[in-house]
Amino acid sequence: MSDHGSKPRWGQPLTGIISTVVLLLIALVTWFIFASPHGIFKFYEHPILAFLAWMILVGLWQHMIFGDWPFAKIKSPVTRGIVEIGVNIVMVYVIIYGIFQGFLGKLILPLWSVEALEARGIAEEVAHEYVGGSLTMVVLMGFFTYAFWTIIFKKWPWAGKLDAPSAGLAEWSITTVVTLLAYGCLIYPFYVAVALKQPIAAAAPWWGAIDGVPHLYFIVGIWEWMVVYLFMTANVWSGKPFHLIKKQPWSGLVALVSIILLSYVTCKIAVAGMGAVWGAVDPKAADGPTSLAWRYYNSASLAGFTLFPFLIWNHYFDNWPQKWGSVVGWLVRTVGVFVAAVVQFYIYYAVCLPLLGLKPEFSNHTNKPLVWLFWAIIPLLFNDWFMGKYPFYTSEAEHVDVAGAKTTSSST
Repeated sequence: MSDHGSKPRWGQPLTGIISTVVLLLIALVTWFIFASPHGIFKFYEHPILAFLAWMILVGLWQHMIFGDWPFAKIKSPVTRGIVEIGVNIVMVYVIIYGIFQGFLGKLILPLWSVEALEARGIAEEVAHEYVGGSLTMVVLMGFFTYAFWTIIFKKWPWAGKLDAPSAGLAEWSITTVVTLLAYGCLIYPFYVAVALKQPIAAAAPWWGAIDGVPHLYFIVGIWEWMVVYLFMTANVWSGKPFHLIKKQPWSGLVALVSIILLSYVTCKIAVAGMGAVWGAVDPKAADGPTSLAWRYYNSASLAGFTLFPFLIWNHYFDNWPQKWGSVVGWLVRTVGVFVAAVVQFYIYYAVCLPLLGLKPEFSNHTNKPLVWLFWAIIPLLFNDWFMGKYPFYTSEAEHVDVAGAKTTSSST
């Protein structure tokens, strides 16, 4: 979703390097203010996890589905960014505390309301964990189900046939139905039948028969890889190799099946690799490297470590290399993303205590890397989606080359 009508202000790779440093600094400063256990507000892990996850999903609605309507015509990137981010935060607050906790959670599904769970005798801390987790799972489903129609089906069949906001409403409606189906099949059974122990209200998690682990993390471990491969398709893969199939919906269907299968295989390889490192699973372990449920969650974390690398590579390093041929470029970017993810994994656990206030432990009770990994991409995504990558990129008319030559023109 990059703006191909703009140019890197200082050429490459300098623009990409400056962008990476600045965007990470913004993420670190805001993390200290709002999330860090050593910071000011100390909102880690709840309620900050659900809020930041919904910020990304609502941003996806704003940019990918509705095409920034009705704010796309605001010429100033700074003004447009302030307006769209402000709208995003207000929408997220209304969705979480108004629609879910204030209405749906009280009238339909108590799992979505802290107050409703407390009224049923569940402790406040546990209620916050259940509600925060269940609302975040809506988003996890939505990262894929709201984006796949745009990315691999190219908004078929109404692309170019409907004007905004009609096209956005059509796409949002059908993907909302898909999201609810995914949530009902993959998330609801665990929370209701296992976590809340109400087997009459929901069937036991059906995936328990696949690998002997009925835990929600089995789904999370596979689904996060689906999200990663979907967005790698849109970013560093530039739609390849699915672009070879020209007609929809066949291109989208092949891509969808391929991404699901690739994600399942990747997750199983990751879990097998953990077995080689940490040994056999302890059936009694509920957390940590000997727990099978934790290993599936760690698979999701490993997927999360690719997010910043492939997004920054596409949006701020212009998908380098472009001159080595499409196949070579595809391979270089793919290998580069996974290498960067591994490096980031080791850096994270080396610095997470002094920089993020999180203990460097392999335990979901003390350290969930995905919280930071989602947080880190918000400045990147919002700068690209809502501000056209300003000030790191300029319109072609005001491009500044690496030698410093400048042509004066109107602002992007």
